[in-house]
Amino acid sequence: MSRRAATAVRALSALLALAAPAAACPYCALSQSADTLAYIGGFLITPYLVVMGTLACMRRILRSEQEDT
Repeated sequence: MSRRAATAVRALSALLALAAPAAACPYCALSQSADTLAYIGGFLITPYLVVMGTLACMRRILRSEQEDT
């Protein structure tokens, strides 16, 4: 099987797998997708917030140490 055919088969199988949930009640499908997006956004944004907070604290500590010397 060629590479293009394999890609086409994978794409079609993904569409078929997602067809049933997409055919559900539109209100339910939209509300569930919004919850999922909120969870994914939280999981993606939380590490950035932690790292940025840590960097800000480290910079403040280093700045105060440089002022003391």
